[in-house]
Amino acid sequence: ERYFQCGIAKQDMVSQAGAMALAGLLPVVHSFACFISTRPNEQIYNNATEGTKVIYVGSLAGLVPGGPGHSHQSVRDISALGAVPGMALIEPFSEHEARAAVDWAVNRAPASVYIRLVSVGWAVGFEPPAVDELVPGRGTVLRAGSDALFVAAGPVMVAGAWRAADLLEADGIEAGVVSLPWLRGVDGAWIAEVADGAPVFCLDNHYVTGGQGDAVVAALAAEAPDAASRVHQLGIEEVPRSGENNEVLRAHRLDGESIAEAARARLGALLSAS
Repeated sequence: ERYFQCGIAKQDMVSQAGAMALAGLLPVVHSFACFISTRPNEQIYNNATEGTKVIYVGSLAGLVPGGPGHSHQSVRDISALGAVPGMALIEPFSEHEARAAVDWAVNRAPASVYIRLVSVGWAVGFEPPAVDELVPGRGTVLRAGSDALFVAAGPVMVAGAWRAADLLEADGIEAGVVSLPWLRGVDGAWIAEVADGAPVFCLDNHYVTGGQGDAVVAALAAEAPDAASRVHQLGIEEVPRSGENNEVLRAHRLDGESIAEAARARLGALLSAS
């Protein structure tokens, strides 16, 4: 009696959730990320203007799976929902972060929340640490490094960051990795503290414009301007390609090897300039 199947009627589904929220319930609305972020965007905004709380869950977010093509590759959902008043956006990279994200959304979030999920099995290359609860705006330092800092959300980009850090380590470059599940409302002072003067590479499984990297840059510009000048954003800059997952990531230069190449080039340019 607490589950309602609305089929492909996304706008109607969100409107029903809004009515439930006005009645005092806490609705959880789920669909593919590419559809829930765009088709009912007006209804999501209307719900927000009424001051109610709704949890929106978008699955199959980002470039993978790459087979269905760009109609189903959700790479503009962060920007589509990022301006909704009061909306928190979270993308967990592990089952631990996902559990903590749901707990925060249900029990502590003051307003609506969008939980962005990749939803396909993805090996991250290491054992994810336990996460008891999320701290707004902050993430988890997965790997320490003094020469560079990778900031990423979700399993695909965290795995790419970890692989890139492994490759850079073989070159004598120590790169740190931070899982930052917050796609908006970033704690810039915390990021600057973790970076400790090192260049910051923001990895987006999304268009660069409007992605998490923009939120990190804005937060640093407000709280640590010197750190903001050292940010380099990597993400999608053209209509997504279709193909096998590894092919698609490689085509968009978002696999571990490509991320490492970009970091080497950026770090080399900074050394030359100094």
